[in-house]
Amino acid sequence: MNLEEKFESITPRRLVKWIVWILGIATGLFGVVLALYLMEFNNGFSNENSDWGTFGDFLGGTLNPIFGFLSLIALLLTIALQSKELESTRIELERSASAQEKTEAALNKQSNTQQKQQFENTFFSLLDQHNKALEKISTPTGKYADGLSDLNIVRLSVFSEKNSNLQDAKDSLEKHNGICGHYFRVLYQVLKFIATNVPEGNIGSEFSQDIIANCELAPSEKMYSNIVRSFLSYDATQLLAINCYCANNSDTYWNFKLLIERYSFLEHMPFKIEDNDHLLLVSTREFYEKNAFGRTQFKPVIKNHNS
Repeated sequence: MNLEEKFESITPRRLVKWIVWILGIATGLFGVVLALYLMEFNNGFSNENSDWGTFGDFLGGTLNPIFGFLSLIALLLTIALQSKELESTRIELERSASAQEKTEAALNKQSNTQQKQQFENTFFSLLDQHNKALEKISTPTGKYADGLSDLNIVRLSVFSEKNSNLQDAKDSLEKHNGICGHYFRVLYQVLKFIATNVPEGNIGSEFSQDIIANCELAPSEKMYSNIVRSFLSYDATQLLAINCYCANNSDTYWNFKLLIERYSFLEHMPFKIEDNDHLLLVSTREFYEKNAFGRTQFKPVIKNHNS
């Protein structure tokens, strides 16, 4: 075993043992030196200061270097043990820090999972309410309505020849608020819930117009909004485009409009009523930002201005 390995093998018990040996050696050397002095100078105790001075010089000159060397060895052994203990402490602290980081990561992952589960539980509950509301206005109401659904009845009024601009169409839709208003309010609440509560979302509870328009989409935000959008028929999407029309950003519908743009809710909206592009639907391209239509495959070409 080399010297480095011997230092590595030092333990508190072994250090005490070595110090006892060093003290024993020092005591033995002192006894030997003293005996040699007495054997050489055996005239008994002297009353002269000079003799005692000589005796002290002899002992000091002989033993001091030896004692200094032994003290140095004891000090080195102590330092080596302390260094070893400090290294062990450092390693243990690193292990503790690593374990703490892993624990924190596991807790964060668990917290994120719980947060996502809570979000999805509420989201799918709202989605169920949304689908029921949409089904209600999309189902034919009976023979007195000529087999038309509430959605069809409202569309006939909104996209009639008498409405020449988006404001007229919006006013006409407002007159049927008792029929379709509930559905659009439910849809707005679903989209608002996604925007403000989606895991890792950036909007939060502030929900200001500037944040809605400019805040970056969270990784899963578009996915949840696409799920909602997938349930809307062409007819419902066309009415939605009219429903969210408003004059300026002080209108109560402006945030709804921003959500429609944020989630590209008009991406699958055709601009046709029956076989022709309709002026009102084509006009929505001037009102909404381009991203409201996403990567739409519908390209409007005006053939006539009325359905």
